[in-house]
Amino acid sequence: MSRGLITHLMLNEEYVIHVLGYKRTMLVEGRYNMALQQEILEAHLIAEDFWRQGYEFLKKKGVEGFEAVKDKALEVPQAIKKFGDDTIGVVAAITAMCRDPEEAKSYSTGINASIRMWPKRLIRNLAGITRWMEEHQMPTFAKGVKKLAEMIKTLWEGTKKANGWVKSLSMMAFGLTVKYMEEEFGISEKVKTLRNYMEKPADLFSDLKDELKDMGSEALEDIKDFFKGEITAVVENSDLFKQITSFLEEKLGFLQTIKDKFFKMGKEVVGKALATFAGPIGWIKELYSLFKSSSWVLSHLKEMLTKVTLSGINPT
Repeated sequence: MSRGLITHLMLNEEYVIHVLGYKRTMLVEGRYNMALQQEILEAHLIAEDFWRQGYEFLKKKGVEGFEAVKDKALEVPQAIKKFGDDTIGVVAAITAMCRDPEEAKSYSTGINASIRMWPKRLIRNLAGITRWMEEHQMPTFAKGVKKLAEMIKTLWEGTKKANGWVKSLSMMAFGLTVKYMEEEFGISEKVKTLRNYMEKPADLFSDLKDELKDMGSEALEDIKDFFKGEITAVVENSDLFKQITSFLEEKLGFLQTIKDKFFKMGKEVVGKALATFAGPIGWIKELYSLFKSSSWVLSHLKEMLTKVTLSGINPT
């Protein structure tokens, strides 16, 4: 055990790093910093209260062998196996995860690795759409799409700023939000398809020929020429501009869904993870309320807790 700061608090250094989320260099450089020592103590008391409530919940439920969650040898998947895949099992697993340095480290990094490609690829595809619109003299659309990409990036960066056990909860909360958006709206596939249409307009007219057949032949040819790059500048408020604007607004409607649903939900869900001191059961109940389905929340929390991953959320 390290001398100085950690010894004074009687806390294991690995616990302070991986559960409470402090960098090792900070501990070395601030070994005799009393303000830092006080900060770490306060972080420890918050963490301790969180998992104590998980322990007390299991005790009140009369769960046989609930004392096992105090044992740092209890791995998170084993907690699910031992206590079941219902609320009790998930509470036990989260409680175990938030106490053990190795488990906390594994989940904060593992779940991040599992979901990080979703925002990265979505932002990349939105950037491609933005460039296309800028090249085609559509600054209003370009500005809106660019703003949306920035909002997603901000939310993701905010999630990553958390540390230790709180980061694990934040990552799981973000993962649930992504999973919900994909199941309900298929966001990533729609963005990918739209970008592909802009880069390969022939696919657009092939896939949407039934939708486009009611459009006047002259207007249709103008739109085709625009997407093919044969028309590169459109006079604002001209008939062609209005036709293209109407066409894009219809095809870009899902972007408003991202803005209205994903960003709002993401802020609420991740915010609950960052701010919650109500214990594992309090956090889980908040998720039940936000997603309106306890079985859905439990099934995906269980997946993340047992596999350190979440299926079906990685766009290409």
